[in-house]
Amino acid sequence: MKLTLVEKAVEKLRVAILNGEFSTGPSITERQVSEYLGISRTPVRAALQTLSNEGLLVYEAQRGYRVRSVNHETISEAHMVRAALEALASQIVAETGLSAETSATLEACVAEGRDLLGKGAARFQHEEWRNMNNRFHQTIVDAAGNETLSNSLAHVALMPMMSFKVIATIGASPNMVLLEGSQRDHEQILSCLQAGQSMRASNRMQEHILFAGDLISKDIRRQYGESAPTGSALADHAAGTTKNENTKTELDDASAID
Repeated sequence: MKLTLVEKAVEKLRVAILNGEFSTGPSITERQVSEYLGISRTPVRAALQTLSNEGLLVYEAQRGYRVRSVNHETISEAHMVRAALEALASQIVAETGLSAETSATLEACVAEGRDLLGKGAARFQHEEWRNMNNRFHQTIVDAAGNETLSNSLAHVALMPMMSFKVIATIGASPNMVLLEGSQRDHEQILSCLQAGQSMRASNRMQEHILFAGDLISKDIRRQYGESAPTGSALADHAAGTTKNENTKTELDDASAID
């Protein structure tokens, strides 16, 4: 599967952040990252925004982005909180009943998920899946109509790797078995909601999120150790003392212009 330049930049930046190649202190700019990766600012801008949505970066007006510290325990704990909150949202929706509009939106998400999986791994569209997943979960939260619950989830979503757009397949190649399992979960959750089965809907949602969180936490621990160390590769590069040739080489085959 051939990735776009933005997708390649996202994957490279994500790995670099989790490997501690970017300091968690100073802000980083589009220019610095562009020089670090050896590509133009346009895909860098999109990649930074994507990683900000995932919670790995924080945007500060007039300063740019800064890196958040990450460790697998924090991610695991945050998923436990998110699972409890979304399980409660599912319970509320099942008990109060789905509106026709909410049901139609969730059905459309499930149908889109089937279509995306039907394209196979070679043609799988990461961003479309992330958008669909975000829409599915957010629709249920909104339908619960509980402002405190919504605000609490919004706060949790700001933590690293906690956005609805994060999927438990960090690498560039999609794990179709896991994605198909996620699709089945969505279908079962929708079925429970439509049937008014509040406890089953709650349990399925909780299991769905905890499973994804466990996969993400284990993947980070396996690839990057107990916690992502803090580094200063970007600052060194900006000062001209280091150069990430491997990153640049892998991105060179998909050059772009501003």
